[in-house]
Amino acid sequence: MNRVARVFLLLGFCLICAGGVFWEARRERIRRATPNRICAVVWKQIVAMREDDYAGAYRQVSSGFQEKFSREAFSDFARAEYPSVRRAQRVEFGLVRTNGREATVPVYLFLEDGEVVPCWYRLINEGEGWKIDSARFPGSWSSGRRLGGLRV
Repeated sequence: MNRVARVFLLLGFCLICAGGVFWEARRERIRRATPNRICAVVWKQIVAMREDDYAGAYRQVSSGFQEKFSREAFSDFARAEYPSVRRAQRVEFGLVRTNGREATVPVYLFLEDGEVVPCWYRLINEGEGWKIDSARFPGSWSSGRRLGGLRV
């Protein structure tokens, strides 16, 4: 094997190793998904919606969601379908569950009249950070319903 072939072979090997280092660093960022980081994305969207900043709320959604809905369609949809987000007196987050690039977190919106509106958020990691991919509001709970868990 001549000298030029050896140099290209060595250079190719170095590039493969560097790619592996970057890939592993990316995977490690995904594995280190703390509940605080995931909940922060949801909280940013809730705050933006409360302030009528639908462009800011739209920045928290995934690129896949943005391909399906324009910012204007998202704004109209959020105003019509999610008024409880704006009316919530208190917001509580449930147990964050992660599975690779996906995470789910239940969010409970407590309204002034005692009604509780649960919402299940699904987030995905798009490399640079977590983004909301969907939110489901299955229905509200009456004010007299006892909720499980511990209060400390």
